[in-house]
Amino acid sequence: MQKHYNQYDETVESTRLANGMKVIVNPKPQFNSTYAMLTADFGSINVRLKNRIVPAGIAHFMEHKLFDKEHYDSSDHYAALGASDNAFTSFAQTSYLFTATDNVIENLRVLLDLVYHPFFSTEKIAKEQGIIGQEILMYQDDPNSRLYFDTIANLYSNSPLSADIAGNIASIAQITEADLYATYHQYYQPGNLTLTICGPVTLADILPVLQTLPTTSGDQAELRRLKQQTKRDIQNSLVIPKTTTSLGVTTPKVAVGYRGPAPIRTGRDFAQQELAFGIFLQLLFSEDSDIYQQLYQTGIINDSFGFDFEMEAAYHFLIFAMDTEQPERFSGKIGAVIEQALQDPQRLAPQFDLIKNEELGERISQMNSVSAIANQLGMAIDGYTNLFDEIEIINQLDLKTVVTFARDFFRASQKTINLIK
Repeated sequence: MQKHYNQYDETVESTRLANGMKVIVNPKPQFNSTYAMLTADFGSINVRLKNRIVPAGIAHFMEHKLFDKEHYDSSDHYAALGASDNAFTSFAQTSYLFTATDNVIENLRVLLDLVYHPFFSTEKIAKEQGIIGQEILMYQDDPNSRLYFDTIANLYSNSPLSADIAGNIASIAQITEADLYATYHQYYQPGNLTLTICGPVTLADILPVLQTLPTTSGDQAELRRLKQQTKRDIQNSLVIPKTTTSLGVTTPKVAVGYRGPAPIRTGRDFAQQELAFGIFLQLLFSEDSDIYQQLYQTGIINDSFGFDFEMEAAYHFLIFAMDTEQPERFSGKIGAVIEQALQDPQRLAPQFDLIKNEELGERISQMNSVSAIANQLGMAIDGYTNLFDEIEIINQLDLKTVVTFARDFFRASQKTINLIK
C-alpha cells in the first residue's frame, strides 16, 4: 500500500507481512540518515500470561536482555557497522531502534536478529537483576520520579499501571528464564510488532531482508484476550484520593492527577480525540496562553510547573505537577481554571487559531527529522495515523470539537492529589 501526500511531496509505504508484522516506510531520498524502530505492542502493564501473572518490570527487563545474546551483544554489532542504537520501555510498548548513515540493510538485520532471536540464561539474568536493581534504587530516591509514578499509582491503585515501569527490587528478583521465554513468545509474536523506517530507503529495498523472517504469526486470539483482561484490570482499579510522602525535599512537590474514562475510539477517531484534548490543554496551560500568563503573574504557578497527558487503549490520564509551598491553592486553582474554560469556552476563542497553528508548525518542523517521523508513523490503536495525517486532522479541528472532548474527559474523570514533602 502506498499513500502520497501531495502538499508535502511525501510518500508513506506500508505492508503487513505473511507473519503478521506491520511495516511502514517513509522514503527520504534527499536525506543521509536512516532511523529504524521495531516496536512491540507490549509494555510494563502486560504481565498476564495464559495461566499466570509474571513479575512487574519484566517488559523493561526483557528490553535489556534481548541485546545480550549467547556469544555477543547486539550493540557491538551496531557499533561495528557505524550505527547508534537504543531501546525504551513504556507502560504500553517496547521499542528498539537504530540510526545509521551507512550499512542500513546490515543494521536492519541486526535489529531483526535482536528482536526475533532471544537468548536468556540464569547466569545472565542474575547479572542483570543487580544492574536494574541499582537503577530502581536511583529512581526511588528521585523525588520527581516518585511524584510522577506514585500519582499514577494513586489513579490506578493495585493494577498493572500502579507498578513502576522497571518494577521493584522484589519483583525483578523473581524473574526467571522460564518467565522471560514464556512472556516473549506470548507478546513478541510478529503480529504484535511494527517496524517503522524513515530515510533514504524504500519498502522494496528492505523486503528481501524481511522475507527471511519466520512466517508463523502466533495465537492472536489469546493475545487479544490477555490485552482485554489487562484493560479490565486497570479499569476496575480504585482511585486513591490523596497521599503524602516524606522525602525531605526543600520545597514540597505536588501533583494533581485526573483519571479519564478508557478510550472507546479507535483508528483515526482515536487520533482526533488525542490531538483535540492536547490542544485544549495547550489553550489553558502552554506558556503562550493568556491563562498561563495570568497564573504565572499571580504566583499560582512557577517555572517548575508542567503537565503530562497519556492516552492508550487501556487508560487515559492527565497529571499537573509543581514545586510549591501552597499545594492546596495550586490544586484548587487548576481545577477552577479547567471548570471555567468548560463553562465558558468562548474565552478560549481568541487564541484558538494561534495555538492550533503552533501545533501545526511543530509538526511541519518535525518533517526534517527522520526520528520524529519514524516515531510518528502510527500504531495499531490509532489506525497507523502518521505525522502527515495529524496535520490534516488538526487543520479540521474547531473549538467546539476540542471542548467537547475535554468535557467528555473531565465529566467522567476521578481526581487524586499526591504531595511529597
